[in-house]
Amino acid sequence: MTEGNERYAIAVHALENYGDDIYRLSFVYMKNKEDSEDIVQETLMKLLQNDYDFENENHLKSWLLRVAINLCKNRLKSSFKKEVQLDDTYLESKSYSMEEPNEILDAILNLDEQYRTVIHLFYYEQYSTKEIALIINKKEGTVRSLLSRGRNKLKKIMQTN
Repeated sequence: MTEGNERYAIAVHALENYGDDIYRLSFVYMKNKEDSEDIVQETLMKLLQNDYDFENENHLKSWLLRVAINLCKNRLKSSFKKEVQLDDTYLESKSYSMEEPNEILDAILNLDEQYRTVIHLFYYEQYSTKEIALIINKKEGTVRSLLSRGRNKLKKIMQTN
Protein backbone atom coordinates (compact mmCIF):
# COMPACT_ATOMS: atom_id res chain seq x y z
CA MET A 1 0.00 0.00 0.00
CA THR A 2 1.41 3.40 -0.91
CA GLU A 3 1.88 6.03 1.78
CA GLY A 4 -1.00 8.13 0.39
CA ASN A 5 -3.36 5.16 0.43
CA GLU A 6 -2.24 4.25 3.93
CA ARG A 7 -2.92 7.81 5.19
CA TYR A 8 -6.33 7.73 3.50
CA ALA A 9 -7.15 4.39 5.15
CA ILE A 10 -6.17 5.79 8.55
CA ALA A 11 -8.38 8.86 7.97
CA VAL A 12 -11.35 6.68 6.97
CA HIS A 13 -10.76 4.52 10.05
CA ALA A 14 -10.59 7.65 12.23
CA LEU A 15 -13.81 9.04 10.77
CA GLU A 16 -15.70 5.78 11.22
CA ASN A 17 -14.46 5.16 14.77
CA TYR A 18 -13.94 8.65 16.20
CA GLY A 19 -15.90 11.05 14.00
CA ASP A 20 -18.81 11.26 16.46
CA ASP A 21 -16.40 11.80 19.36
CA ILE A 22 -14.67 14.64 17.52
CA TYR A 23 -18.05 16.14 16.59
CA ARG A 24 -19.39 16.05 20.14
CA LEU A 25 -16.23 17.57 21.58
CA SER A 26 -16.23 20.24 18.88
CA PHE A 27 -19.85 21.06 19.66
CA VAL A 28 -18.91 21.68 23.29
CA TYR A 29 -16.72 24.51 21.99
CA MET A 30 -18.50 25.73 18.87
CA LYS A 31 -22.12 25.30 20.02
CA ASN A 32 -23.46 24.80 16.50
CA LYS A 33 -23.69 21.95 14.04
CA GLU A 34 -22.05 23.58 11.03
CA ASP A 35 -18.88 24.73 12.79
CA SER A 36 -18.60 21.40 14.59
CA GLU A 37 -18.79 19.54 11.27
CA ASP A 38 -16.11 21.85 9.87
CA ILE A 39 -13.85 21.04 12.81
CA VAL A 40 -14.29 17.31 12.15
CA GLN A 41 -13.25 17.83 8.53
CA GLU A 42 -10.29 20.01 9.48
CA THR A 43 -9.16 17.46 12.06
CA LEU A 44 -9.22 14.70 9.46
CA MET A 45 -7.31 16.92 7.04
CA LYS A 46 -4.63 17.41 9.69
CA LEU A 47 -4.49 13.62 10.04
CA LEU A 48 -4.06 13.22 6.29
CA GLN A 49 -1.25 15.77 6.30
CA ASN A 50 0.45 14.21 9.32
CA ASP A 51 3.07 11.50 8.85
CA TYR A 52 3.15 10.56 12.52
CA ASP A 53 2.96 6.88 13.54
CA PHE A 54 0.51 6.29 16.35
CA GLU A 55 1.37 3.82 19.09
CA ASN A 56 -2.18 2.46 19.43
CA GLU A 57 -5.85 3.36 19.06
CA ASN A 58 -5.92 5.40 22.28
CA HIS A 59 -2.97 7.45 21.05
CA LEU A 60 -4.74 8.11 17.74
CA LYS A 61 -7.99 9.11 19.46
CA SER A 62 -6.20 11.37 21.95
CA TRP A 63 -4.28 13.04 19.11
CA LEU A 64 -7.50 13.62 17.15
CA LEU A 65 -9.26 15.15 20.16
CA ARG A 66 -6.27 17.39 20.96
CA VAL A 67 -6.18 18.62 17.35
CA ALA A 68 -9.94 19.26 17.43
CA ILE A 69 -9.60 21.26 20.66
CA ASN A 70 -6.81 23.36 19.16
CA LEU A 71 -8.79 23.98 15.97
CA CYS A 72 -11.84 25.03 17.99
CA LYS A 73 -9.81 27.42 20.12
CA ASN A 74 -8.14 28.91 17.06
CA ARG A 75 -11.46 29.41 15.32
CA LEU A 76 -13.04 31.00 18.36
CA LYS A 77 -10.09 33.37 18.76
CA SER A 78 -10.19 34.45 15.15
CA SER A 79 -13.92 34.94 14.84
CA PHE A 80 -16.49 37.26 16.29
CA LYS A 81 -18.57 34.29 17.38
CA LYS A 82 -17.86 34.51 21.11
CA GLU A 83 -21.56 34.33 21.92
CA VAL A 84 -23.26 31.67 19.82
CA GLN A 85 -26.84 30.61 20.36
CA LEU A 86 -27.57 26.93 20.92
CA ASP A 87 -28.53 25.25 17.67
CA ASP A 88 -31.74 23.27 18.36
CA THR A 89 -31.06 20.89 15.46
CA TYR A 90 -28.03 19.65 17.35
CA LEU A 91 -30.13 18.47 20.26
CA GLU A 92 -32.10 16.31 17.86
CA SER A 93 -28.98 15.07 16.08
CA LYS A 94 -28.35 11.35 16.06
CA SER A 95 -24.60 11.94 16.21
CA TYR A 96 -24.85 13.09 19.82
CA SER A 97 -27.20 10.72 21.50
CA MET A 98 -27.42 11.34 25.22
CA GLU A 99 -29.45 9.52 27.81
CA GLU A 100 -29.75 12.60 30.02
CA PRO A 101 -32.38 15.24 29.40
CA ASN A 102 -31.45 18.12 27.13
CA GLU A 103 -31.45 20.53 30.09
CA ILE A 104 -28.17 18.97 31.20
CA LEU A 105 -26.60 19.53 27.79
CA ASP A 106 -27.83 23.13 27.85
CA ALA A 107 -26.31 23.60 31.29
CA ILE A 108 -22.98 22.10 30.20
CA LEU A 109 -22.88 24.35 27.15
CA ASN A 110 -23.36 27.38 29.37
CA LEU A 111 -20.27 26.58 31.44
CA ASP A 112 -16.92 28.24 30.78
CA GLU A 113 -14.82 26.45 28.16
CA GLN A 114 -12.41 24.90 30.67
CA TYR A 115 -15.25 23.22 32.58
CA ARG A 116 -17.14 22.13 29.44
CA THR A 117 -14.06 20.39 28.12
CA VAL A 118 -13.14 18.38 31.21
CA ILE A 119 -16.75 17.45 31.93
CA HIS A 120 -17.24 16.28 28.35
CA LEU A 121 -14.02 14.27 28.27
CA PHE A 122 -14.66 12.72 31.69
CA TYR A 123 -18.37 11.87 31.48
CA TYR A 124 -19.05 11.45 27.77
CA GLU A 125 -15.72 10.19 26.44
CA GLN A 126 -14.95 8.38 29.73
CA TYR A 127 -11.33 9.43 29.94
CA SER A 128 -9.58 9.27 33.31
CA THR A 129 -8.32 12.47 34.89
CA LYS A 130 -4.79 11.38 34.00
CA GLU A 131 -5.73 10.95 30.32
CA ILE A 132 -7.56 14.29 30.28
CA ALA A 133 -4.48 15.97 31.73
CA LEU A 134 -2.45 14.69 28.78
CA ILE A 135 -5.07 15.77 26.24
CA ILE A 136 -5.50 19.32 27.54
CA ASN A 137 -1.88 19.78 28.68
CA LYS A 138 -2.66 20.43 32.34
CA LYS A 139 -1.68 18.71 35.59
CA GLU A 140 -3.91 15.90 36.81
CA GLY A 141 -4.67 17.84 40.01
CA THR A 142 -5.81 20.79 37.91
CA VAL A 143 -8.14 18.49 35.96
CA ARG A 144 -9.66 17.16 39.19
CA SER A 145 -10.15 20.75 40.43
CA LEU A 146 -11.78 21.76 37.15
CA LEU A 147 -14.10 18.74 37.34
CA SER A 148 -15.07 19.59 40.91
CA ARG A 149 -15.70 23.26 40.15
CA GLY A 150 -17.53 22.36 36.95
CA ARG A 151 -19.84 19.98 38.83
CA ASN A 152 -20.58 22.68 41.42
CA LYS A 153 -21.36 25.22 38.69
CA LEU A 154 -23.63 22.68 36.97
CA LYS A 155 -25.50 22.08 40.23
CA LYS A 156 -26.09 25.82 40.62
CA ILE A 157 -27.27 26.16 37.02
CA MET A 158 -29.62 23.18 37.37
CA GLN A 159 -31.05 24.50 40.67
CA THR A 160 -31.92 27.86 39.13
CA ASN A 161 -33.70 26.26 36.15
